[in-house]
Amino acid sequence: MTAYEETEFLIPKIAFQMLVLILVATDVFLLVCAVTGIGDTPMWMFYASTAIFAAAILIFYMLRLHISVDDEKITIKYLKKIEIPFSDIIDTKTGDIDIIRNYSGWGMKNVKFKNYICHGYENGISLKLMGKRVITLSTADPEAIAALIPENKEDIPAKVV
Repeated sequence: MTAYEETEFLIPKIAFQMLVLILVATDVFLLVCAVTGIGDTPMWMFYASTAIFAAAILIFYMLRLHISVDDEKITIKYLKKIEIPFSDIIDTKTGDIDIIRNYSGWGMKNVKFKNYICHGYENGISLKLMGKRVITLSTADPEAIAALIPENKEDIPAKVV
């Protein structure tokens, strides 16, 4: 059962709307130039730009960060799916994303860092994992995620096979 679930767009809504407006305006301009013959713009340029712009708009619309927490793991979906079992989590930090992304106070060396940050979110959670890894997530409610992670390894439910 999923205890927490959140989906975030990678770019803010207003930035996406501006992107769409600029691409559509540019495409309309190319169409007008091709139809009226201004600047000797061939019609294939309009077709090519329409296909490229439509693909770009679709990709930016579909790119999302999806975070879910259930009884035994955190699942992150961003281009690919990553599952982090609670048993791998050593420590967590929540707060301002700029501070926790710098991993202040953990004093770790030779660590692999992975950030899943969406623009427009100021808060997040960093997870210190076994194997010298740290994953930082931007989220609307980092405290809710931290509260679902058991502090003691004994509190983690055993897998039923």
